Amino acid sequence: MQYGSPALKRINHLISELEQIYHQYALKYKISDSVFIILYTLSVEGGECALSDIVLLSGLPKQTVNSAIRKMEEEEIIFLSENGKRRKNVVLTEKGREKAENSVVKLIEIENGIFSRWGEEKTERYIKETEEYNDLMRKEID
Repeated sequence: MQYGSPALKRINHLISELEQIYHQYALKYKISDSVFIILYTLSVEGGECALSDIVLLSGLPKQTVNSAIRKMEEEEIIFLSENGKRRKNVVLTEKGREKAENSVVKLIEIENGIFSRWGEEKTERYIKETEEYNDLMRKEID
């Protein structure tokens, strides 16, 4: 019995293909996927971000983020700073900024270039359609 419509098969293939593109890019720079995603998130957020926001923005499980953060601290790529009583910020060190600039920032520039080539209307349409799909999925699953 086959449950997937042609559209479902196509979107699942495209999602997997994009995930593979990002994975291959991280491998190219010898960075684990979780560290890559955290570096990416920090770079998009200006080099500093609340730890709880990294979990939210990255889509990674909290335990995976915490393990990667410990590794990144050991490598002196990031440090943690207090942000109130119960919150911590993750901050790129100078070494971390250099690592990000030589890897994830190049990818961010590629992505921004694609959006520039698409133009504002197509980019906005892509964002709105993706948001709507995600919202509908959330509602149906809940």
